[in-house]
Amino acid sequence: MFAALDEQQCPRHPTISTRLRCSKCGTPICPRCMVETPVGFRCPSCAGLSGLAWSDVPTRLLLRAGLAGLLVAVTVGWLWSRAPAWQFYLALLLGFGVAEAIAWAARAQRGVALQILGMICVALGLLLSRLFLLGRAGLSLAELVTHLGETRLWALLQLRPLPDLLFVALALLIPFVRFRVRR
Repeated sequence: MFAALDEQQCPRHPTISTRLRCSKCGTPICPRCMVETPVGFRCPSCAGLSGLAWSDVPTRLLLRAGLAGLLVAVTVGWLWSRAPAWQFYLALLLGFGVAEAIAWAARAQRGVALQILGMICVALGLLLSRLFLLGRAGLSLAELVTHLGETRLWALLQLRPLPDLLFVALALLIPFVRFRVRR
């Protein structure tokens, strides 16, 4: 009834043998180049991928995604200012929260524009957490600038160089990975 498909070389990755085929044109595809679409797996050509597009996401969805990401960033930034000792968990919450809110608002699309939007929202959440901490301490931005090098200010803002850089990198990496285009 069904003919067995012979293994063939993937035209994009000649070192990989595959039995998978594009659901539109029938070209052999491997797991590295297949693109999941609502109607099955397709080759990059049939899926409409011609390299990394800046934005295949409609502007309306980008705005919606930006608002959703910003809402999560502000909320987690405020929470972070209230519980600064929970930095690791709040970095995860910020990264995953922003990424998933944007994915929901953009209807699970991917792309460079969503990566950048997610990373901007995460960076804003991190910045807001520190500004909220300043507000709780009763300091203004002018006082921050004049006392920038003081150890007391670093302690007040809960800044420790190595862990903070790791947490920032972790939070920024989450939306970057979540919205990358698979090839």
